[in-house]
Formats: sequence, C-alpha cells, structure tokens
Amino acid sequence: MTLLQPERARAVVGVTSNRLLVDGVHRDWLRRKYVQALHRHAGVACVILPTVDGEDAREEVAPAIIGRLDGLVLTGDESNIDPAILRAPSSLTEADRQDVEVGILDRPRDRLSAVTIESAIALGMPILGICRGLQELNVYFGGTLRPSLAEWRPESGAMHAEKPDRPRDRQYDAAHIVRICSDGALFPIARTIEAQVNSLHNQGIEALAPALRREAWAPDGLVEAASVIGAPTLQIGVQWHPEWHVSTDLLSKQLFKTFGEACVGYCRAKKH
Repeated sequence: MTLLQPERARAVVGVTSNRLLVDGVHRDWLRRKYVQALHRHAGVACVILPTVDGEDAREEVAPAIIGRLDGLVLTGDESNIDPAILRAPSSLTEADRQDVEVGILDRPRDRLSAVTIESAIALGMPILGICRGLQELNVYFGGTLRPSLAEWRPESGAMHAEKPDRPRDRQYDAAHIVRICSDGALFPIARTIEAQVNSLHNQGIEALAPALRREAWAPDGLVEAASVIGAPTLQIGVQWHPEWHVSTDLLSKQLFKTFGEACVGYCRAKKH
C-alpha cells in the first residue's frame, strides 16, 4: 500500500482586516490582493485577524492568536490612524465620538494593529507593514505623522495622492522613485539603490520613531520604508502597495519572497 505524503507545511501569517460600517452593520473586510500575493509569492497561508472593539481591547486575545502564527502583515486602508488609540488600545472611545467613519477613521483597526504589533515584537516575529501598516509601526514606536501631505506641501500631496480619475488598476502604477539606503535591510531585497513605486496616501511620516531605521525615501524626503532597529528577523514597513502588481514588479516580488522566507525560518525555529 502506498501512503500519500502530506503537503509540506506552510508558515501561517496573520493579516489585519479593517472595519466596514454599512447600514449600521459592522463587518470586517480585507482586499484579496493581500491574500493572493502572500499565498502565491510569499508561499504562506493566511489567517485574517478581526478588528477589536474598545470593550474587548483589554482581553488577552491577541497574544493567544499571534503566538500560533509565524508572521504578521499590517495591511493598507483609506482610513487615517488615531494615534491616541493606537498607543492606548484599551482606552474606551467617548460616547460622543464615532469609532468608524468610512475612509476617514477606523479605531477598531487601530486597536487590532496596536495589540498585534505588541505581540509580534515581543515574540520576535516577522512583520510586513504596507502603506497604513508602515505608519502604524511608526506611531506605535512613538513617531508622528503629517495629517495631510497636501497641506504640508501641495506638490507632495499631488505626488503621493490617489488618482481617482484613473481606472483602479492604473492607480497602482508607478508614481515616483524612491532612494534605498545601501546598508539597510531593504537593499539586499531590492538589490538596487533606486526603484519606482506606486503611491496612494494622504498622510505620511513626519518624525520617524527612534526604534525605526529609514530604509527608503521619496524625492520630497518623505520616508517610504523603515525597519525595526535590532530586530531578530525581517520587521519592515513600506509606504507603497507591493501587493497590487507583484506578478510583474521585481521589487514587490522580492519583498514578498523574502518575507515568506523569514516566516518559514521563524516557524522552523519555534519547533526546535
């Protein structure tokens, strides 16, 4: 009798969701581009992490979940970060303040990111932050954000903003170059000191957190990528969206591949 060999076990990563409020009904949701890129180009399996309400933030749920995973992906979203919530996720929202405003505010997501980042850092787990995810890492570690790039510099606002007049797929075409630090964590992945990236964000890093190292920057000086200083594995965030054209963009492909390898290494190390 021939026994079938089980499929090689994949590393499993947690992927942050966002809160959607429609007709008074709360839903957690996630664009499939992230899951597809992670499955096809990082070679990992995905678990979608639910957002967190204020009254649930004190529960020790996140460590229990994250402890079973091999990596964390902080996804992008249109909503802006509430730094106060991200730094103190267990603080309850006042009765006269909304938790969710479509495209503007998503405090349940802020709470989710806060508790998962804390757990992943404590465990020395691979982290990949994308767009909002980079900003979350910066705020979590004590950095600050520019609330509006257009108000900071009109030309920067135009450079980095979403282009609503284009078809959705074309909005993720390359928008500007980034310079990559030649002695950082991103350079071995990119294998170049300059790359073209897309750009769809209205906030950006103002002061980089002391715990983070600048890995790439835009022509206007805005931080486009940063890594956690002294991390035992890959813990990095990028301002662009590598998941969108990953099948044709070499930098995106290499970023997901390297993240997947880090997750596999972490998974194997846990078992020994």
